[in-house]
Amino acid sequence: MKGEPIENGAVAVVGRDVVAVGDFKKITRDFPISTFDVTELGDGTIVPGWVNAHTHLEFSDIEEPLGFPGIKFTDWIRKIVKRRIESNRLESDTNSVSSKSLAIRCGLLESKQAGTWAIGEIATAPLDLNDYSEADCQIVTRCFFEQLGRDPSNYPTQATELTSFLSQTQPDHSTFFRGASPHAPYSVSELLFNQIQSISLTAATPVAMHIAETLEERELLEKGSGDFVDLLKEFGIWNPTDFNGEISIPGILNQLSKTEHALIVHGNYLNDIELDLIAAHPQNMSVAFCPRTHRFFQHSLYPLQKMLNRKINVCLGTDSRASNPDLNIFKEAQEVAASFPALSPKEILEMATINGSKALGLPSCIGTISENQTASLNYISPPANLRTHHPTDWLFEQTSQCVPLH
Repeated sequence: MKGEPIENGAVAVVGRDVVAVGDFKKITRDFPISTFDVTELGDGTIVPGWVNAHTHLEFSDIEEPLGFPGIKFTDWIRKIVKRRIESNRLESDTNSVSSKSLAIRCGLLESKQAGTWAIGEIATAPLDLNDYSEADCQIVTRCFFEQLGRDPSNYPTQATELTSFLSQTQPDHSTFFRGASPHAPYSVSELLFNQIQSISLTAATPVAMHIAETLEERELLEKGSGDFVDLLKEFGIWNPTDFNGEISIPGILNQLSKTEHALIVHGNYLNDIELDLIAAHPQNMSVAFCPRTHRFFQHSLYPLQKMLNRKINVCLGTDSRASNPDLNIFKEAQEVAASFPALSPKEILEMATINGSKALGLPSCIGTISENQTASLNYISPPANLRTHHPTDWLFEQTSQCVPLH
């Protein structure tokens, strides 16, 4: 992703590092071929490791999405909350190893096996950083510490937790990076959002937030009515004065535009005014699109073309196994190709690699195949009937296959 495609290309790797990228004949002139083991991959394409810009690894032990395709979003949230309560009760009764810890480690391993090199993780308290360091998957992680709530008595503790998390010293050459995440407009009070925003600005760290995920969310913010009212009443946190029209998506986006990096998660129902606002901040505002989760909830057509027309940085995510059958970014890219046939493979490849790296505020080499950088390589093989065609004809075809190389 740092140049045009290379015909008959090769990547030379020593240990874990790329030492050369280019035409195979040129590389063999510069490096004695006798010193390398050569693997001929055939008629396929070597691409960078995937960047999964949005996921919730704590649900990686769920075998299949909760509910059914087209389930009402608020009913799905009820299932998420019920499952979390049952898991916590089971662990308390049996003194077993945290199911969340096991799920996170399983999710990291699954991601690695699917060719993912970097992720944007949404993590909830209690947060055990050993879940990420001991997994030994060598995945670069931007960990957004998520907070939510509407009880002011909890805000001082939440401020302490977030400040402590963001202020911890970053080891040299670390693959773990920190961020903050006010969950969503319906679950975070204005006071808590402002607190998270203030702490994030002080720490100069990225922020991720679920915004415009459903039409019901928009109805709650704009009219103070709809399915979310019943949900918040059920959870005992409904206060009609919280949703009197003063909290708006443009207002939230304006606040987020001040952060070092702002990742708008989903954005399924962003309108033209809001898209223009995001587009006005190309250096630090991005949108994470989760294609198969979008299909699971049977949302309206995603405004992807509107975003790309405005040159908004769009990246891909898997969301979680609570709404997705797996954590495979290549399959997300295939979903995009099937849903938006006018897009070029280059555009989709960017969404699955360097766009995610930019959105997460990660080193610029991530999402590329670069000399003097750690090797992160995937190989995509074409369908048998298209093997002689140019990759632009088959790169993300449904029958193309992706295999991690390194």
